[in-house]
Amino acid sequence: MRQLCLDHLTLSDLTALELIDVASETGCSSVSLFVKPLPLGPYRDLIHDGAARRDVVQALRRSGLRTGIVEPFMLQEDTDWAELERTVDLTAELGGRVNALGFDPDSARLRDAMCRLAGLAKSAGVEMAIEAFPLSAVVTQGDALELAMSAGAHVGLCVDTLHVVRSGWSWDDIASLPPERIFHVQLNDGPREPPADRYREATIARLPPGEGEFGLEAFVPLIPSSATVAIEAPFIAAEDATPVERARIAVQATRRLLGEL
Repeated sequence: MRQLCLDHLTLSDLTALELIDVASETGCSSVSLFVKPLPLGPYRDLIHDGAARRDVVQALRRSGLRTGIVEPFMLQEDTDWAELERTVDLTAELGGRVNALGFDPDSARLRDAMCRLAGLAKSAGVEMAIEAFPLSAVVTQGDALELAMSAGAHVGLCVDTLHVVRSGWSWDDIASLPPERIFHVQLNDGPREPPADRYREATIARLPPGEGEFGLEAFVPLIPSSATVAIEAPFIAAEDATPVERARIAVQATRRLLGEL
């Protein structure tokens, strides 16, 4: 069976410690983590809070789970580089990958920023993934690949299936990407036609993999064996569903999609 990573957005209402427990209980091998306070959920500041950071590191060691990607790394017009450098160092301590999103509309400045962040990641001994997001300045996987190629061999792609479909790309387009540059794959599903509120869909209203109209069966054979396969599928579940039950729904759906159930 393929090892699965449970990405934090799938259960965005959980702390990192709670996510680690749920991932362990549902048979996942790794977790991706939000490491600073965000409006999405109750995240402790692992960058500056040493006690919180130690708690997470110890929980990962006890569980045997690895770290997938670490977020957020948002490159904007007014990027706080001192903060990002501390976050890169934390990523190295957690054993994860930097996952970068680009929101700076100035393409030349964004390219320079991606290269600068890639340099910090290389110095810290970690890989970096660039995530295309249609509501950002890096719209398609092609845009992300161009940035990755200019940033170094240790920089690849985070391929989110929602973002692929919503950007207008097809699975044939994905097949044209160099497989060695696909570092992290985020599986989720949804309707073929986008809803009016694209941000809501991206943050809380996706579907478990294989339960929508994205045609993920055509994507699965394209996933490189070297890539981390993650579940990033925040979906609207029954109000009384526990975090473990919600995670199990997503994990089992993913196993079915992969032909393992």
